[in-house]
Amino acid sequence: VAANAACDFAAAKKEIDQILDADKEKAAAFRKQMSAGYDSLDVLGKMLGPSAREAVESCRFETAEYLTKRGFPPAH
Repeated sequence: VAANAACDFAAAKKEIDQILDADKEKAAAFRKQMSAGYDSLDVLGKMLGPSAREAVESCRFETAEYLTKRGFPPAH
């Protein structure tokens, strides 16, 4: 619950949408790695800057849920 309190999902969602919708190069790289079976949170984390990575890390559950809704379920 403590980690959830620090979660600002609006910021994390903005960063995710920036990669998936606004940056064609990163979106293509993300999709390619996802189709190869990589974990969506790991791939996303490597594409983000430090502050954006922190926002996503503090919202891991929400980020995973959102990526699943966008068609990128986490690797199992």
